[in-house]
Amino acid sequence: MLILRKIEDDSNVIESYYKSSNILYSAYNQTKSELNIIFNSGRQYTYQGVELKEFLKFEKDDSQGKYFNKNIAKTYKYLRNEDADIAKVVDEVNNIVTQAKGE
Repeated sequence: MLILRKIEDDSNVIESYYKSSNILYSAYNQTKSELNIIFNSGRQYTYQGVELKEFLKFEKDDSQGKYFNKNIAKTYKYLRNEDADIAKVVDEVNNIVTQAKGE
């Protein structure tokens, strides 16, 4: 389930945070059609050639993990990236939520 979506003013990247048993975070680069996924385990992958409409379906699905496994994982070429620091990602979400409440 999508819990937070962030787009910087001058950015082509849509960042999304999820409450999911499998997926913690995604960043979709609209210019490059690349979808970066961080799993709850910390593993991080970039999927290439993902169209915006596919990303939006993934982002809005009731289960990102199921949608990902069915429609993205075995469909698109990917690169394995360095593992992410999960604590840092969670801290970022908490900071964004705290700032939003303070405004």
